[in-house]
Amino acid sequence: MAIDTQRGNRVSALSKVDFYLASARSEATQRAYRTDLAAFASWGGNIPSSPQQVAEYLANSDALSPATLRRRLAALAVHHLGLGHADPTKDELVRRVFRGICRVRGRRSMGAAALDASSLMSIVSHMPRDTMGTRDRALLLVGFFCALRRQELVTLKVEDVVRGQEDWSICVRRSKTDQVGQGHLLALPALATELCPRTALMQWLAASAISDGPLFRRIAPSETISTRPLTGPAVGLILRQRAQAAGLSIVGLSAHSLRSGFAVSAARAGIAAAQIQAVTRHQTLAGLEPYVRQAGAPSESQLRRLLR
Repeated sequence: MAIDTQRGNRVSALSKVDFYLASARSEATQRAYRTDLAAFASWGGNIPSSPQQVAEYLANSDALSPATLRRRLAALAVHHLGLGHADPTKDELVRRVFRGICRVRGRRSMGAAALDASSLMSIVSHMPRDTMGTRDRALLLVGFFCALRRQELVTLKVEDVVRGQEDWSICVRRSKTDQVGQGHLLALPALATELCPRTALMQWLAASAISDGPLFRRIAPSETISTRPLTGPAVGLILRQRAQAAGLSIVGLSAHSLRSGFAVSAARAGIAAAQIQAVTRHQTLAGLEPYVRQAGAPSESQLRRLLR
């Protein structure tokens, strides 16, 4: 029986096209878009949708933040275009309604409460010196001083710790703003305080005796270290548990509190926005605006330094 190799090659090529199309967005983004489309359908939205219907959906989504609505518009746009329909979110009616929502509700929401350096010190000083405490100390300090997102933190591998004679760095191979995986190398500072992330990481590597694979791993109650990494939600849970043990309020605390806490603390310390951006990896300085605003006006001592 003759084999149609040309047809087979064409099918293979098409499957590769589908594969790379699916890979254009992260799994997390694809999951979020599916959730957004399901919410739109549950409200009564149709595909294809008219600009009027999308505008009504926005106007009646009082419980959603502008950031969430922006993502839902993106999901609708991608879905419409993927099916060959016109994108209703680009209509001037939809744009103006969304601008109005942003003006009334606020364009940006800080969301998670920023964890300042003094609170972090309190948390760290209350941690036990057992295996889990050693891991959590390194997890929180690396997350704070490298301003890592929770997914970046739990996907780190031992191989991503670049150990030089003088300096240590953390290699973030892929992130929310680096979907193609160009990677970022972030300095891991050595500080002469209990908040030193390099010392904490050295202690964790020594205690765990791991030499490759996931850097931050699950630990059984028996203190047996798993080969499996922590999950993203576990980072926020660990932070809240450790904060509560230190007698701190856990209201608003999440994994993002580490990242936002670094940005706010650095702004309060008078560190230039461009230097903060080098760590947080915001695509523009405008992305840092909420954190700089939350840091407040400069203190008298900071103003005196400016006048020297």
